[in-house]
Order: sequence, then C-alpha cells, then structure tokens
Amino acid sequence: MTMLVAYDGRPNTEKALDHAIGSAIMRGETLYVVSVVPKGPDSDPATVHAFVDAAVERARSEGCDARKVVESGQPERVILEAAARFGCGTIVVGRSGKTSLDRVIMGSVSNHVVANAKCTVVVVQ
Repeated sequence: MTMLVAYDGRPNTEKALDHAIGSAIMRGETLYVVSVVPKGPDSDPATVHAFVDAAVERARSEGCDARKVVESGQPERVILEAAARFGCGTIVVGRSGKTSLDRVIMGSVSNHVVANAKCTVVVVQ
C-alpha cells in the first residue's frame, strides 16, 4: 500500500507530515508528499518545489520511502486524484486553520478530502 500526505509547509501540515512519516515507516509504505502550486499572479512554483523537496528529504533521512508530487490546480481535487492514481490506502491532512465561519463560507481542503475520499483519511490536529 501507499500513503499520501497533503503538505503546504504551514505548521498544521508539518504536524501531518510528522505523523505520515512515522506511519509510513511503521507500515513499510511508500509516502507521497503532495503539494499544489496555487493559481494566480502570486504563484511561485519554485518555492513550492523547494519546501516539498525539503519535506521529502526529511522523510528519507528518517528511513521513509518518500516521493514528491507537485501539481497545479484545486488542492482538494489534486489530492484526491493523486491518492487514486497512486493507490493510496490512507490520506493524511492537517487540520484546517480556519474558523468555523471561514469553513462555512469558503470550505476547507481537509473537509472536502474527508467527505470525498475513497480511502481512510487521517486529520492531524
């Protein structure tokens, strides 16, 4: 089996990455570290690639078979499609840093993934 962690470099996804690395090592699974390059004029693909490279290197230094996936698009769609493509049995996401009102108005990636994934989703607090 394989595992996917949604990672964007923020503190909540750092915790998710830590959890995913430990779980993947314990289960002997390949870990896909997935990040999405945001659309728009402020988009900086080089920065996204750099922090994902650092996350993959950290996972590998701990003994995890980790692979990098960086794509553009809607984060929730990219995460779910990557999980299906790589046959992931588990998706690990960080808890949204949004308030309840933000989630009602804008939604959250983690909520969407939990509601639509075809596999187990672990939400790390």
